[in-house]
Amino acid sequence: MGVGIERRVAAPHPGPIIQRDFLDALGFGVAQLAGQLGMDAERLAEMLAGRISFDVETAVRLSRALQISAERIMQMQLRCDFLLAREIAPIQAVSVLEPPRAPEFPESFLQGRLGRTGDDRTGDVSLFFQEDVAPRVGDDYAGFHALWRGDRLRIYDPNGIVLWVGPILQNLDGHILLPFVRALEWPAWFGAGYRADLAVGPEHAAFFERMRES
Repeated sequence: MGVGIERRVAAPHPGPIIQRDFLDALGFGVAQLAGQLGMDAERLAEMLAGRISFDVETAVRLSRALQISAERIMQMQLRCDFLLAREIAPIQAVSVLEPPRAPEFPESFLQGRLGRTGDDRTGDVSLFFQEDVAPRVGDDYAGFHALWRGDRLRIYDPNGIVLWVGPILQNLDGHILLPFVRALEWPAWFGAGYRADLAVGPEHAAFFERMRES
């Protein structure tokens, strides 16, 4: 298999590629390389054979010795590890968290509907809550509210039945996350403009207060 073809297959382990493209090409043995890297030769051989994963420390050692990117080694390793982990049956059986208790909702809330703008292809998507307010001349965004971490939503399906109640979280990239429901499902609620109630959290309430004082 050629180099270009192998690197296009799904998540190859970087070890055999490094073995072939660098050690074999240079006529360098694993024991020699391990001595120069200052690490155990058997462990390095297992990594280069693709039987165990590279760790960050070994990737940095290799990057210094072979003048290749440690970040690239770990990117390849992570893709390989993720692919293998997702095929493990007990892991596939893990589902979305169930709420630990009956969902609660504050007595004071805004009524309206969910909304979204943007393009999924570019990743430039904005999710918001549109409050039921009378339109004001010259204000196309009357009643539009960004969603803050700590706010709570109560969302209704098209038949008016409560579909979901819970807190708004943020994922590790700072984007909105609704817990207890699959990530492929809840964004569609915003696109469909489902009816919803919004109870603002402390940070959002403080923002409202600052706006009123300005």
